[in-house]
Amino acid sequence: MNLFRSEEHVRRWPLYYQLAEDYILPVREWVEVFSGPLFRERLAPDYLHRGPEYVEQYHAALKIVGKASPFWQYPMIAALQEVRLSRYRVVGDYTRYGESVINALKDARQSMITDLETGSHQRKNYLIWAAPGSGKTYFMQQIARDLGDRCQYLEVNLAKQDKASFRTALEAALDKDQPTLCLIDEADAKPDAGWPYEVLLSFLDQALERQPSAIFVLAGSGGSSLEAMKEGIGRRPKGADVLSRIPVQNQFVIPPLAFGDRVLVVLSQFVAAGLQSGRTIRAVEKLGLYYVALNAKLTNARQLREFAVRAVERIPRGEDRVKYDHLFVPGDPENKRFWLEVSPVARELVNSYVQVDAS
Repeated sequence: MNLFRSEEHVRRWPLYYQLAEDYILPVREWVEVFSGPLFRERLAPDYLHRGPEYVEQYHAALKIVGKASPFWQYPMIAALQEVRLSRYRVVGDYTRYGESVINALKDARQSMITDLETGSHQRKNYLIWAAPGSGKTYFMQQIARDLGDRCQYLEVNLAKQDKASFRTALEAALDKDQPTLCLIDEADAKPDAGWPYEVLLSFLDQALERQPSAIFVLAGSGGSSLEAMKEGIGRRPKGADVLSRIPVQNQFVIPPLAFGDRVLVVLSQFVAAGLQSGRTIRAVEKLGLYYVALNAKLTNARQLREFAVRAVERIPRGEDRVKYDHLFVPGDPENKRFWLEVSPVARELVNSYVQVDAS
């Protein structure tokens, strides 16, 4: 946030953006916006974990002072001309915006691949804490897709298993005579059950001696951070023993999707959905991206992927652009509602496109 002495002072600011001037507010109104009960707890350790709640309260507070939507996101959309997806690609179709996030996840990917391809008798288990909706399962699926026939890939969702089915699923991970990558999703689920880590422990030990390599990746979203999730696991029967079998260098964090991530995810998913249906998507209307950016119902990777697939299905044959109207079924009142809300400042986004380079 930037504070200025007057509106005249704002307009002399080198980064001043005229189309966003509707969000020039007196300090007293910004104080009201950020004085809700959640914002008073902004230094709490679960701040990032409760991100969607903060955003919802922020939107509600803006409406109270007469601002219906967060136009601070507008300049980035308006300035976009071309997006080269390869710049943000971690693996396969999984993209992230922040450079530090990209490199950390590339390190995780490369470490898993190296462990699969080497025969040393070392602990090759992994622990991933991922913010809800950050695409942890999709990340692992893209690693597996990239490896192709070089490994067997299995997913086991602990939240959906009982003791017998969990044991059977883990046995399948060690059954074939080929390198195996096994994702144990929601690994911190069933907190009241005593059996999950007791069952898992023996398979982690079997994997240590197995040739070819077998890697178990435990992923969860519990707590507010990796450390909080580890504390929860460590308090459970055999949980500390499980954690002791995961090297510290094999523990990673997948942070929540930021604004830039949401734009990238939907662009990459438009392209991917197009390829699946025999279309080549080369451009997306900026008004459509702006809608995605402001839509509180599209806050995680899974929702964005499903949204992109449905939109691409509405594109006529021969069209290589995703238009704003393609985001809605015909007659959807949401189409008109959003346009009426943003039309005072977003008119230049109509019939203006971001070119997408998927190479």
